[in-house]
Amino acid sequence: MNKIKAIAITALSALVLTACSNSKEQVEQAPAQELYQKAQEYLQDENYRQAIRYLEATDNRFPYGEYAQQADLNLIYAYYRSEDYVNALSTADRYLQKYPQGPHLDYVLYIAGLTNMALGDNLFQDFFGVDRSSRETKPRENAYGNFETLARYFPNSEYTKDAVKRMQYIRESLAKHQYEIAQFYQKRGAYVAVVNRIQDILLRQYPETSYAYYALPMLQEAYTELHLDKQAAEIAKVVANGQGKTFPELEKPESAPDVKPPLN
Repeated sequence: MNKIKAIAITALSALVLTACSNSKEQVEQAPAQELYQKAQEYLQDENYRQAIRYLEATDNRFPYGEYAQQADLNLIYAYYRSEDYVNALSTADRYLQKYPQGPHLDYVLYIAGLTNMALGDNLFQDFFGVDRSSRETKPRENAYGNFETLARYFPNSEYTKDAVKRMQYIRESLAKHQYEIAQFYQKRGAYVAVVNRIQDILLRQYPETSYAYYALPMLQEAYTELHLDKQAAEIAKVVANGQGKTFPELEKPESAPDVKPPLN
């Protein structure tokens, strides 16, 4: 379980900035149960801003009390639903440190993955049709790491099936990114860079993707231009043997599914 903690925190922390409290409004002094119940009412009403206020108060004032662990799970969810992704990741990171053997690590990893996916995805990009494969890849890489950890250590989790589908989609997207970088170099005649990008990154890291196959003619051309005839001939054989090869189109996963936190 300690290994899970170490891997998960590494994947979560890469994009976590300094997170701060969601609201400066003062929450009244009250017992933990009362604060938690108010937070629950706001969550049920999908009033995430108010829910966050009361969950933060519960967490800050009673960090090891009866409601502490559930409050943290609910807080991760409330941040995620309110699109406060930095605080969602920060709270998920804290949860994993506080409860490395907690009963809901799979949920935390899954929400972290969804959150990291959402960091590289927003309504503005959807509206204007921006192709995310050409943009910053770090959020998707982090999401892949979260989902991979979930699938490896919690294969029977209710969240794993969807996580695996998202991994396939992310892997194809990351491969396309590398493919487009190779195209950029090809257009400029930078054939050594083309070989390095395709051979050392695309084929090594994403060998089962469609873009690893689509990049082979580009690699063959680069070898030919560099007068590496033996390597070019080898790639030409692979291309010939794969004539007519097709790849299933991967459906884009739902961008922000509403996955409510489990109860302790």
